[in-house]
Amino acid sequence: MKIVTSSEELKRVDSAAKKVLPSLVLMESAALQCWFALSRLIERSSSLLFLIGGGNNGADGIAIARHAYHAGWRKITVLHTATRYTDEHAFQQTLLKEYPIRQLWLGDVDLDDLPPHDWIIDAIAGLGLNGPLHERLGELVFRVNRSDASVFSVDIPSGLGDRCAVSGLCISSDHTVALGSFTRAHYHPLVRSRCGNLRIANPSFPLALLNSLDVVATVDDEPLAIPALEKSAYKNTRGSIAIFGSSVKYTGAARLAANAAFTARSGLVTLFCDPEIHEICASSTMSIMVRSYKGEPVEGFDAILAGPGWGDGREELLKVLLCTPVPLVLDADGIRSLARLIASKKMEGRIAPTVLTPHLGEMRILGEAVLGRPCFESSESPETFFSDLKEVARFLEATIVLKSSLIHVVDPDGTITILEGLNPSLGVAGSGDLLAGMVTAFLGQGFSAHDSSLIAGKILFTSAQAANEEIGYYDSETLLPYIGRTVKEAER
Repeated sequence: MKIVTSSEELKRVDSAAKKVLPSLVLMESAALQCWFALSRLIERSSSLLFLIGGGNNGADGIAIARHAYHAGWRKITVLHTATRYTDEHAFQQTLLKEYPIRQLWLGDVDLDDLPPHDWIIDAIAGLGLNGPLHERLGELVFRVNRSDASVFSVDIPSGLGDRCAVSGLCISSDHTVALGSFTRAHYHPLVRSRCGNLRIANPSFPLALLNSLDVVATVDDEPLAIPALEKSAYKNTRGSIAIFGSSVKYTGAARLAANAAFTARSGLVTLFCDPEIHEICASSTMSIMVRSYKGEPVEGFDAILAGPGWGDGREELLKVLLCTPVPLVLDADGIRSLARLIASKKMEGRIAPTVLTPHLGEMRILGEAVLGRPCFESSESPETFFSDLKEVARFLEATIVLKSSLIHVVDPDGTITILEGLNPSLGVAGSGDLLAGMVTAFLGQGFSAHDSSLIAGKILFTSAQAANEEIGYYDSETLLPYIGRTVKEAER
């Protein structure tokens, strides 16, 4: 597990550390840690362009350039992008004058005349950024992102920040070394990929200070492990789940979810669909019991999923399901129906666990219904994003499984756990239905809402990685045997 904190907390730790160690000692340590990471990536013949801001992030960059020179690299250019400097930065500039390293200043350079480099080291702006980059820097960042160079960012890609709009222009990095801890800006779903390969280095902060950091979220990198079924397990002990979904326009979504539940060890799966498509669903899904709902009590199930391919106008049936005393998962149209109930103040309280599995678009709809204002927009900051996630989960007393290239699992108490994905092959229709089916399956086996969500998310990401490595790209149905294999391999 790795923690995600706020930039304010890291500034507090940095200030406290300077009471124990001189600022320049911390800076040299940070630079060495970054250089160790960078040196493993670059060849001795590589040309290096350092983009240097005026703050301590830029001072770190100058120190890294010095370490590169000491290590034998000679094709080094330092491009200064600021005219005002911190004291530490001014000291680093004084040291740099003693090195035969080419130095340029942004105000004096025609960017068209800047030769290409193999690597660009981004040390323009660190965690202290609170707004957009100014116009000249924006032009530089635009050119960096269009170049063929590999990019290495110190602490965070310049342009990102806890209080910066995620739609703003920023460096798109291949590698980022976060100093001390990850922050909210590293793990917003719209910009996580801008950080590239992300790792943490400790610039000699005392461990007691790092352990005192306020935890906004955790990144779960623990191996997938699931308790194995008893040897005597059979269909009635492996969980019986109900799925309310599918419509004339979308007949496949609920069936994908049902089959995913089977591969996640459910023993019995019942699909409730509209009468108009009963024959279609029943004839194509031999293992699934298909029924049309006619107003009877929803009883005898260990967990319920509502929403995949459901269509609009399901609010009255959803109110019935919300009153059931078993775990309930809402996906897709189930979430939209819930948002309409909330907006009309007709939502009933729940006594059993509730899990919602929205993508970002559905999260905007749900969030606006709960908070009464636009939210989860690209114009907002990572700080607002994490705060709003917690507020919505607390209001609904539900576990939210937010789907993107990452998975954010948000519990009703505000705890946020993040799973790394970053696998574009998974961006295919139906992958969310698979996830919802698996969450429901594990709820039906007696796992908590938190554990069911994390286990299902890890299974989906692991299965997608295996499929991508073996066959490239795929449709969601093709993932089913990979899910079954992943579950089997994870059993302990």
